[in-house]
Amino acid sequence: MNNSIIPTFTPMMFDPNAINEETNKTLKQLFKGKMNGSFLIKIKSSVICELGINFLEYYHIHFDSARLVTGSDETPEYDICRIIFGIHRHHSIFLTKEEIRSNEKSEAYQNQLIEETIEKIKLRQCGSAFYRKKQLLVGDEFLYFPVPYELFVMCMKSIVLLSNSSNWLAINYGDIVNIALSALTLMENNFLSNAYPLCRGMIELYIKTLILQKHPEAEEAYSEFCRFEIEQSCCSQKYPDKFNKLYNQRKYQLSKSKVDYLHYGWLDSIVTYDSTTNSRYSIYGIFDYLMRESNDAQSDTLDDIKCLYKMCHGYTHGSAIHVKYPLLQYFEVSMMLYYVLRNIFPEICNASNIDLSNDDPNIMKILDRDFDILKNQYNIRSTENFDLYYELSNTQ
Repeated sequence: MNNSIIPTFTPMMFDPNAINEETNKTLKQLFKGKMNGSFLIKIKSSVICELGINFLEYYHIHFDSARLVTGSDETPEYDICRIIFGIHRHHSIFLTKEEIRSNEKSEAYQNQLIEETIEKIKLRQCGSAFYRKKQLLVGDEFLYFPVPYELFVMCMKSIVLLSNSSNWLAINYGDIVNIALSALTLMENNFLSNAYPLCRGMIELYIKTLILQKHPEAEEAYSEFCRFEIEQSCCSQKYPDKFNKLYNQRKYQLSKSKVDYLHYGWLDSIVTYDSTTNSRYSIYGIFDYLMRESNDAQSDTLDDIKCLYKMCHGYTHGSAIHVKYPLLQYFEVSMMLYYVLRNIFPEICNASNIDLSNDDPNIMKILDRDFDILKNQYNIRSTENFDLYYELSNTQ
């Protein structure tokens, strides 16, 4: 017998304490420079202890030849540490080094971090179970921050609920969710600038959907103009004869752009749509109309979406690509996705007769909670705060 092919076993292979010690040492090394290693291991150990036997419900650890061949095996402790890191970083944005250290020493904060980590683990089958193990561009792992994480979960749940629906509203919602998921995937790999054009398209589709919900009588005209767009842009490159006839009869004759009318001419079928300025056949005309017709809270949200929509122009047209502070893009992309997904998700659930009020964790409640923190951070943004964040990110 050739003894050289007999594997050599060491005592460590069968010593749980030694294996755990080596695992923790490796995890500390992986997160070195990002987070206090001892604090990370303490929280990770507490999370696993708190989960107990339920740990196996969220991390399916068993021999599976397909997972072995494809390299898709679970990496539970690494995943848990990435979740902890994302939540801790979320709570530490714009804090001083002393404030971060004070939190890490606080028993109340430690318990909060453990609780929120377990929340994310309970959602991971629609969340981090789909994430990449390595980023394409190394940087902040924003998709592990609470708000993007919860938005990703919302997208995955929505895809399942919409899979058996075929009406125009479900199709629009499905397109919105797919665009949002694409933007989150770009965020995962730090292609944040490329997420803005997607968010811009998502907002346009969402705003169109809002006015169509308010005026279902315009659905037929909307579908017809969609067909005009397809024929003009993908087939003949000429404006269809019927479109030309409608254009000549348009309600706002001062608008001379056939392209604008091609995209928004269907608005003429809404009798009460009375925007008579140059923005009549545009997304801004719809924004203005909806804001006039909404209550104060809805109008304020639409105004926020409108402001964020305008910020997309530079990225869409290539004039704003490189930015000094990716954290600013994290804020803006997250906000755009939140305002849209948070509004359509309850309607998707209602259409499927799904009641999420008793879910644990309740995805909508925890998303609202974490978004409030994000929005407050965004409101105090400044070059000084951004510099502080990145200075501390490199000295952990």
